[in-house]
Amino acid sequence: MIHNFKLGDNALEILETGSFYGNMTTNKKFYPNNYTDEMRWDAFLNRRLHIGSIYGFDGHHMYMADQVHKTGSWLEIDQDYVDAHPNGWSDIPEDILVITDKTPRVVIGHSVADCPVVMAFDPKKKAIAVGHCSAELVDKRMPMLVVDALEESYASRDEDIQIYVSACAGKSWTYDRYPSWAKDSTIWDDVITMDAAGLYHIDLRKAVLKQLKERNIGNIFMNPDDTITNPDYYSNSAGRVDPKKDGRNFAGTFFR
Repeated sequence: MIHNFKLGDNALEILETGSFYGNMTTNKKFYPNNYTDEMRWDAFLNRRLHIGSIYGFDGHHMYMADQVHKTGSWLEIDQDYVDAHPNGWSDIPEDILVITDKTPRVVIGHSVADCPVVMAFDPKKKAIAVGHCSAELVDKRMPMLVVDALEESYASRDEDIQIYVSACAGKSWTYDRYPSWAKDSTIWDDVITMDAAGLYHIDLRKAVLKQLKERNIGNIFMNPDDTITNPDYYSNSAGRVDPKKDGRNFAGTFFR
């Protein structure tokens, strides 16, 4: 799946692979037991190259933040970084990645199952910031921090920013107890609800939207697909009972 956004004279592409192109990670849990590290990396690279050949980018040039800091730290993937790491998927401790139209066909994004990826675009500065927003990171206000990264890197103004939020778990995501990661009550009080059976339903999309609006962002598009119930996506939650759902999607973006 790919979506086209026109930013001035530049075409911005939003890429969500779903499960159609296969598992988008090297995690050994998703490969046969006899696969070595090298075999997993080769299989993953071949998938990236295949997707790139279809959508018009070099599958080597795909980058993901490892989100070690969890504070909103960011790194711009510029041409110098691409030249220094030509095979992509390098170890990047920062939480958020930024690219501009000066690095066309370079992809930034995340391997995800049920968590949304927030992408903030500034069509005037032709810059994009991307961050994976797990429930734990939503609690740390990562959706807001993605916008802050664009403001810090390119002095973007709130009124110019456009947001795309990838597919993620819908209200079908439940816990049998109040989740331990939900520490900030201002985020979760009207987002996590308990049903008659005592199950806690987490509306992750609502939590992200709530933060972005609080951050004064009005131009927001959210992919409505529920990764748990939609057969076209991998899902960590659904994968516990359905092996076909066990894997990782990729959600990211690049300038054409």
